[in-house]
Amino acid sequence: MKIKYRNIGLLLILFVSVLFTACENEKWNEHYRIDPSIVSEKNLWETIESNPEYSIFAWAVKKTGFDKMLSSSQMFSIWLPDNIAAAHIDTTDNNIDKEILLREFVQNHIARFSYPASGLKESRILLMNKKVITFKHENSDFLIEGIRLKTKNIVTANGIIHIIETPIPFFSNLWEYLSKDQELDSIKNYLFSFNELYFDANKSIPGDVNENGETVYLDSVIYNYNIMFRQLGAINNEDSTYSVIFPTNSAWVKGYDDVKSYYNYFSTPETQITADTLQRKHTLRALTQDLVFSHTKQQMDADTLISTNRNKFYKPFEQAFTSFPASNGMIYMTNEIKYNSWESWNKEIKIEAERSSGRINTWSSLYERTYNDIELVVSNNRFVEVTPTTSSVNPTVTFEVPNTLSGELNPDSTINKGTAYNVYCIFAPNKLKTPSPKPNKVTFTLTFQSSDRGRVVNVNFTNQSAGFITDPEQMTKVLIASKVTFPYAEYGLETPNVKLKVNSNVSSKETATYTRDMLIDCIIFEPVR
Repeated sequence: MKIKYRNIGLLLILFVSVLFTACENEKWNEHYRIDPSIVSEKNLWETIESNPEYSIFAWAVKKTGFDKMLSSSQMFSIWLPDNIAAAHIDTTDNNIDKEILLREFVQNHIARFSYPASGLKESRILLMNKKVITFKHENSDFLIEGIRLKTKNIVTANGIIHIIETPIPFFSNLWEYLSKDQELDSIKNYLFSFNELYFDANKSIPGDVNENGETVYLDSVIYNYNIMFRQLGAINNEDSTYSVIFPTNSAWVKGYDDVKSYYNYFSTPETQITADTLQRKHTLRALTQDLVFSHTKQQMDADTLISTNRNKFYKPFEQAFTSFPASNGMIYMTNEIKYNSWESWNKEIKIEAERSSGRINTWSSLYERTYNDIELVVSNNRFVEVTPTTSSVNPTVTFEVPNTLSGELNPDSTINKGTAYNVYCIFAPNKLKTPSPKPNKVTFTLTFQSSDRGRVVNVNFTNQSAGFITDPEQMTKVLIASKVTFPYAEYGLETPNVKLKVNSNVSSKETATYTRDMLIDCIIFEPVR
């Protein structure tokens, strides 16, 4: 019996508790319930269009085609600036550029789904333009992004309207700002040229079928895909944060003129268009590849920052003459692109000798070797062992050198334009092969396309006929030639004309002093600074 009484007591307590909670919830709902006196049976567009106090916003909605969307069955919330708040809108202006701003203005005040002014919970709301704003209760008011509601909760058949004191400020993101500053027309035209628009039928609002049997969409959801969002960074995304250097038109023109001399491609009358196209393509790529820096991957107050193209720069924003925030980062505008070419697009070219692609050998056999000891620094921990096929021959190995850039020297051997290279070959010591090592004696042959009608020429480097001597005990970095220039760039070409041949140059009388076996680590073409 005691157990039964105890269970009945628990049931009574539970019943009272539920009853009390239900009463409290009813009081809560009653307090925040939408006022039925301001409910309209019209849809959003009919409500806006029929009220003369909203005529400016109605004009903007009609002008941008959103009237069809607001007449559909989908639910929306609108924070509507009345004619007093929207007095800055010029309803007589038909400029196409202003239509972009008008569309931004409309989308900046509409969100999908219904957001009544009720409750105490703060909401983060995604607007039609993908901006995220805050809607919250503060004291006795409701605020949208800090703006007080003059009238709240005008309920329509497909959503809700709140009247606001002032328009919600539109805060451009990095991508949007490009279209608004005429000083950035050059970089804007380049980046925007990669725009591709995609229609998403699944997320669009279908309407009637026209006489051709085609569906007419009331709200067409169109996405802009741009390959630069993947290569440079998603600077159009409100959820990503970047700092971006934007060169002004004058900086763009000067930068282009400077950089194009590095991309001078060989051409004939028949291939001139192709050469010019390659030069323009790679010059523009070089100008833009290191302008974007992600906030999520580094501390932005550090002296050295890494671009989204993974190159390092020391205080890259010191060159900017003005800066200001965007909704997804910082904009730095500059009248001059000041970073060094070798920090960005004119990088060192390294050919690992152990790689078989682009490598040809004669009178020799090649073996890839691995070395992991800390005693010697071997690039990539690997090198190639070159041995003669017979004891009486000198082996050779030829390496293709891809992606070289063009350049030209003045008579005083200073760089006139483009780039010049210091050329090195690095050898591992022969002690890695034998306990009684001998040095190598080697010469080199550089092959490239000359300015004489593009004729391919060979230039020999023999170190005053004696050959270059390596150290059998230590790594040897042989400087083959300084300030080497090529009249034509080969960046991006599938088959490079530039090649470096390593020749063992040991005569039969010198075999007691030198070895014909070569341990080659890598080839380096280093841009002259």
